[in-house]
Amino acid sequence: MQENECFPEIKILVEDQDNDVSIHLFKEAIHSTLKKMVPLNFFKNKSYESEFPILKSLVSNQAPGYLTFYYFGKSQKHTLKFFIEMLSNWLVPGRRLNQSMIFSSEFSIPSLSPLIYRLFKVVIHLDLISDVEQIKANLPIIEAEIRLGMDSSYYAKRILEIKGLSIDAKTALIQENIAYLIERKPQFFDFDLLTEMQHVLVICHDDFKSQRSSRHLSRIICIQYLFRRYLFDRLQVQNKRHFFLKIFKTYLRDQEQNKEVLGIIVGFNFLREKEIFDKRHLIRAIQNHIPNALMVENSFIDNRRSPENFCTLYIEIEKSMGEKFTSQEVSQLRKTLPVDLLDSIEHIVHPIFMPRNEEEIMRNIFSLSSQVKFVRDLPQVIINFDEQTYSKLVFTIIVVRVVEPSGASIKELFDKSETFLDYTHDRCKTLGYLRGKHSKEATVFTVKISKDDFIRRDNSIDLNKARQSVVFELLRILGEFRDFNGGMISKQNELLAELKALLGEETDFNELLLENFFFSITPIVMRTVLEAETLKMFFSLLRETIEEEMVPPLSYHVKTLVKTPYIYVIVKSEERLNREDLAQALNVLQAKSSEIATAYMQVHEVNYNCYLYRCLDGKRQKLFGSIIQKAVINMFDNKVS
Repeated sequence: MQENECFPEIKILVEDQDNDVSIHLFKEAIHSTLKKMVPLNFFKNKSYESEFPILKSLVSNQAPGYLTFYYFGKSQKHTLKFFIEMLSNWLVPGRRLNQSMIFSSEFSIPSLSPLIYRLFKVVIHLDLISDVEQIKANLPIIEAEIRLGMDSSYYAKRILEIKGLSIDAKTALIQENIAYLIERKPQFFDFDLLTEMQHVLVICHDDFKSQRSSRHLSRIICIQYLFRRYLFDRLQVQNKRHFFLKIFKTYLRDQEQNKEVLGIIVGFNFLREKEIFDKRHLIRAIQNHIPNALMVENSFIDNRRSPENFCTLYIEIEKSMGEKFTSQEVSQLRKTLPVDLLDSIEHIVHPIFMPRNEEEIMRNIFSLSSQVKFVRDLPQVIINFDEQTYSKLVFTIIVVRVVEPSGASIKELFDKSETFLDYTHDRCKTLGYLRGKHSKEATVFTVKISKDDFIRRDNSIDLNKARQSVVFELLRILGEFRDFNGGMISKQNELLAELKALLGEETDFNELLLENFFFSITPIVMRTVLEAETLKMFFSLLRETIEEEMVPPLSYHVKTLVKTPYIYVIVKSEERLNREDLAQALNVLQAKSSEIATAYMQVHEVNYNCYLYRCLDGKRQKLFGSIIQKAVINMFDNKVS
């Protein structure tokens, strides 16, 4: 009895008034089993029930041997049947294992809780060493399913329903297909492919399985298995982004007819905790290439398992009007979709709390007021981004204008117009009078605009495009005005539009890549003064560099192009370049700030540092390229050595 003092007194539900000696022995057996499962001070923790259900398994390393399985948790009606069924039928799929011993008891702990607890101990005799190997491979997923099913009768029923499909012809064929692959291609498939089959069949709805052939379902299971295996192996070697894509035509049974659809399987790993990729990102990326593509109802499978940092996704698409996919569409999708999918990975950004700066608003009002001196002067407008809500972008707008004696207020102009801008009035103040009767008026208000139309392919917000939309709508409502803080923005937009037009004449290009490149150019003034042809050459060289591979063992690649009066240099590297040291090295040229432009980008975790130098002197151009080349060699070769 002394060894049981660490456990609280238990009450067995079958206790009677006969004071049977076996009851005492039964309690001793419970204490003995608990001692093997939980630490001595387990019940001293008030939140011990949060640890339920508790599972423990011991497997022999040789045959003949034993598997001993323990369970301790809250008692529910379905638990015993579910527990025995899982251990008997699915530790070695296709074979039923016999239990050498089963110990089960329900009891309570009156001093701690009114709940009823259930304790199991099952011992299974193992004759074959192959059974031992399969059990060790299958045990993690079986334990996860037992843990899920013991906690919920719904999940227990669902899991057993899927497991019970072995008698169904379709599931039997899937098992036969998978067993054949394991036997014929052991270099690709192991016995854990059966675990993958179980998992996929559990997370699929019955309707999903009924509309798809056994060959189709086997294909989904096997490709997802291979993707997960490749991802796991590669992440052991190199922690960078890895991506796999499979696209194939297939058929669904729909109202006694076969409907052609496109099956897409994606596998990739996450690099950061705050990365998100789900159904909406996948569909949006596909629709960039096939605008009328729609997801087949209930065809999406998200196969990710905690704590893994990778996942596989499956989706089927069809065309809105029922047309078939052409070979050219499928081929183009295979070629271009990977880039779009990688660009579509979303990064969660915490909202910024920034109290409104009233002092800055007053300064802006006085600045605009000084620009309005005559009755015919255009209204002066400052448009500033204020905040982002769940579905809206908010801009604060200041308008200083001359108002006729009978002129309508800005609020009245908005009330009369049918606009997509959500107007909120803040204040209106008279700043003085011109010619004694024309008031100079300052109006401050906010407008909200839906952000859905300004989400880029990488799920970032195109704030520049949203601001443009606000400007055009204000022009329609208020009439002509001067965009006081938008002059440079307007010039940048004009140059970018001209650059897109030039690139569009020749071939398709990645618009997201172009915009990221353009808006990374520094100094900012270079985004307004460089010629579109020069930027086109700069961007084309970047695209060529992206496509070229780095030659091992080098972890960098330098590409140079001389096109008088410019020299272009792009450095591609796995690690970040020390741009400050390189800028200091370029000081030897004593070049003006308007002669050198730089841009920095990351494309799929690879760094690209872009340099442009305007100079008619060929020797200085050569020196510019030589300085960058030497600096890069020193930086990276020193790291290697």
